Amino acid sequence: MVDSGIDFNQPDLAGRISTSLSTDVIVGRNAPSSNDRHGTRVSGMVAAAHNGFGTIGVAYESTIVSIRADVSDCDEPDDDVCFQSSDLVRAIDYAVSNDIRVVNMSLGGESPLGPAFEAALQRAVSAGVVFTIAAGNAGDESTGGNPEWPGRYAADPRFAGNIIVVGSHNDVNVLSDFSNRAGVSAAFYISAPGERVATDCDGESCWVVSGTSFAAPAVAGALALLLDAFPNLSPREAVEILLVTARDFGDGGIDAVRGRGVLDLANAFRPVGSTSVAMPAGGSLSVTAQQFAYSGAAFGDALRVRAGLATVGHDSFDRLFRVDLGAAYGNAPRADRARLPGAGRRQATLSVATPLGGQLSLTSGVSMDDEAHDPVAAGRALTPWLHEGRGDDVRVDFTTGFGAVAVWRGQNGVRSPFELGAADGFASLAQVDRAWLGAVRLGALTLTADAGVGDRPMPFEAGEEDVSRYARFAMDWQATEAVRMTFAGGELSERMGPLGAYAPIGSGFDMPSQTSFAAVSGRFGLASNLWLDAEAGWARTGLSGQFMSLSEAAISSNWRFGLTTVCSEMGFGCRSLTWSISQPLRVESGEFSAWLADAPLAYFDPLTFSERRFSASPTGRQIDLALGSLHQLPDGSHLSLRAVLSRDDRHVRAAAPAVGLTGQWRTTF
Repeated sequence: MVDSGIDFNQPDLAGRISTSLSTDVIVGRNAPSSNDRHGTRVSGMVAAAHNGFGTIGVAYESTIVSIRADVSDCDEPDDDVCFQSSDLVRAIDYAVSNDIRVVNMSLGGESPLGPAFEAALQRAVSAGVVFTIAAGNAGDESTGGNPEWPGRYAADPRFAGNIIVVGSHNDVNVLSDFSNRAGVSAAFYISAPGERVATDCDGESCWVVSGTSFAAPAVAGALALLLDAFPNLSPREAVEILLVTARDFGDGGIDAVRGRGVLDLANAFRPVGSTSVAMPAGGSLSVTAQQFAYSGAAFGDALRVRAGLATVGHDSFDRLFRVDLGAAYGNAPRADRARLPGAGRRQATLSVATPLGGQLSLTSGVSMDDEAHDPVAAGRALTPWLHEGRGDDVRVDFTTGFGAVAVWRGQNGVRSPFELGAADGFASLAQVDRAWLGAVRLGALTLTADAGVGDRPMPFEAGEEDVSRYARFAMDWQATEAVRMTFAGGELSERMGPLGAYAPIGSGFDMPSQTSFAAVSGRFGLASNLWLDAEAGWARTGLSGQFMSLSEAAISSNWRFGLTTVCSEMGFGCRSLTWSISQPLRVESGEFSAWLADAPLAYFDPLTFSERRFSASPTGRQIDLALGSLHQLPDGSHLSLRAVLSRDDRHVRAAAPAVGLTGQWRTTF
């Protein structure tokens, strides 16, 4: 603290002042302590103890070196404390010679301090010393909107990066009226609390003071905390961190009033830039601060609630942080559980008869206008890479009495039309935009094979081709008029992640996977006006990612049971009622394995790696209850209604119930 000296007996600073290094640079005076309270109050902002009374300093366990440099003979009669350039030169050189890394100067004036001062400042910069300097208390009156000197030296290229100029703001982050603005030093200016702050406490009372003099030491304390917590940092790097992590309260970006913005100590203790996590085989994984990936919905919260992916990483300043890689995987989007079949599409079909009783059809479709802006109606919750444009598709079918062949292509999230009644959920996980189908009829049996491939057209980036694909074989058996069953099996390949996961390829979080699946579905007539629909599916998934794999394959399942009945006797034009209970695809068993770095006991200890194993099953089990009805209105149009209630939404235990309500009206003309 280059100031007016410190009261060594101040109770709140007990044990915080270095009596061996504190000094008085005024020749012949030799009085590092002083009756003037300015230096004592400035020091309290940094080092006031956490002792149960008074206030608490920003870095309350730091050590203060008092470098007294004030003179009592001031030119201005209103000034009690003033400083001469020659004395400040000796103060700076003393700090350099004693390896002091952070120097606070809560002082200033209207004029540069001269070549000797600038030379001392250059020696300090060369030695790695950084400065926090008060911007001054003249507001805009005499400095033209700039800080006072020596704070204005921050804009000088010789010293840039080693000086932070500090203005004052109040308790709601409004810049104090008295505080000098950023001006020419905007790139190196931030504000800190300096209006009506408490300091110089004696156990019974505190002084409440205002001024940029008391804001500057708050920033000095922040530098001390950074250098203590991250011993690899240089003081200049600590300055840069405070500047780049300041909260912007100005006009946007660096501006001449607020500079970089407001001191944000919490933000300074978060990773800056890209965080890299070391991998055991060499290299590293880059982690961004934002969630950019999600695991497949079948895994629920398995990656996020368990500590298996806790490790350490280094940010752009090579600072060591604890990192939870599981937090990079966000919640999977909710499925569009309220979707009504065929909703929101305009279609046109052209059919031509062919020899031997065949028929060739061309069908094109486009999303309704409102669908393009409704992620639930469009099914786009599962396709975050898509833009807000319309989805359209085209399909060519050739059918005969013995079978059919069809080719389909769609874009921007349009779902494949090839739904066979079994394993449709597994096929839809591929989110394909090209698909093919072939079917052969053999009496009561229909044998079907279909396959599809999906690309990922990323906005403003090169698209990824053949990201996912599936192949499925199915057998449909019409046993009787009242009994129909479908059996299906196939393979699902996903390069971004298993069971509908999304992680950009090459990000390190992508988990290429292979899934084998099987399903059975059926429709059974229980009475003349009552039908049972049922479906169950199973899958086995294996994966291998950059840092994580499945040491035990994930076994997943889904099922659904529904009852449909005629309801004409209920009135209101009711044609049918449907009740259903279902479980979306859920991982029932499996185990993740990851080799990751352990947190070292000491900051500079070499990293060691260990294998983590944890369950791939989520904490909850989503159960959907649905009720739907179809009504014929007097004008011949139809109204469909559907309500869905979900327990353990997205397989997260104790998640709030989720509700979906959908209505659709249709007419023909």
